Amino acid sequence: MRMVSLCRLVLLVLVAGAAPAAAQEAAVHLVKTGAFAEDLYLAGERVEFRGEAAGDITAAAGSISIEGLVRGDVAAGAGSVFVAGRVLDDVRVAGQLVILAGDVGDGFLAAGEVVRVTEPSRVGGAAWILGRRVDVSGEVRRELRVAAVRVRVSGAVNGDVYLAARDIEILPTARIAGDLIYWSGQEARIAPEARIAGRVIQRQPGFFDRAGRVLTVLGVVTRALVAVNLFVSGVVLFLLFPRFTVAAARTVGRRPWASFATGLGVLVLTPIVALSLVLTVVAIPLALALGALYGLALLLGFVTAAFALGDLGARAVGRARHGRGTRVAWLAAAALAIALVRFVPWVGPLVLLIALALGVGAWTLRLYRGYLGIPEEEGTLP
Repeated sequence: MRMVSLCRLVLLVLVAGAAPAAAQEAAVHLVKTGAFAEDLYLAGERVEFRGEAAGDITAAAGSISIEGLVRGDVAAGAGSVFVAGRVLDDVRVAGQLVILAGDVGDGFLAAGEVVRVTEPSRVGGAAWILGRRVDVSGEVRRELRVAAVRVRVSGAVNGDVYLAARDIEILPTARIAGDLIYWSGQEARIAPEARIAGRVIQRQPGFFDRAGRVLTVLGVVTRALVAVNLFVSGVVLFLLFPRFTVAAARTVGRRPWASFATGLGVLVLTPIVALSLVLTVVAIPLALALGALYGLALLLGFVTAAFALGDLGARAVGRARHGRGTRVAWLAAAALAIALVRFVPWVGPLVLLIALALGVGAWTLRLYRGYLGIPEEEGTLP
């Protein structure tokens, strides 16, 4: 049921990305205090929430801090995510660094380079985590599922624990009320003082070790492709699919808010769906395939944003219509601009995040329109 709900949520974002949010706000440094009766949609280089929200919070930023009371869900994607407040429903987050130091009323789903569930934190439901390095020292009141390269468990889990990692350590303070079932190429290090009420079972040695290496390599390759081959990838995409490429680029200008909302949904929800697939064990191949597609989606997002930026530059100099050669030249200039802006402190990451969300959302909307049989808007042919 959890997977069905996530898939429905993804479809809802793709279909209804243009729907207006109850409260949208974006800024370089955004601080929200006070009481809010509606759902919040926040974006910025740095987002801090210290108030009380009656609904959900959806956020994307360079860094996100949730230290207030949220009566609904929290869905966030950022370079770093810090949740130290109280969330009465689910928390679904993705980022390079994810830290939970508060109370979660229901489920906790997280994907990141480093994920920490610290000692003060409590998760009322199940905790599902995907990361390279995961530390769990808080309390999980239902089952704990982790897929990572390295896992440390030192907290209390009131259900079963499923771990898939190359390096697993159960510390002396760990308290597990159910079974400990793990997949690893080597035996888990379990401290004698750790209390495990159920069985300790090792399964399928080596499989998740290989899967962890694949995920690590995939992340490195994806970053290299975006940084080094943006222009080449754009040219190849344009030559193979000229109509789609131009239509997607122009969607950015014609439907910017719909593109941004849709792209933000895809960027945040796809890692969560992949995490859920990984932790169901039987769907590992599908999860790895989704991870590969996610890397491709990031590349297509930057390419689409580069084409849109190139079109904007061409119009700025009075060339509303231009041929393939001119379009490729403007693509080169846009790719260079995107490559350089990432080095600008504070503003650079925010610009890249906005550009990526716009690009991913634009081609997603274009794919969806193509699926419905809606032709490209007039004037989108090269």
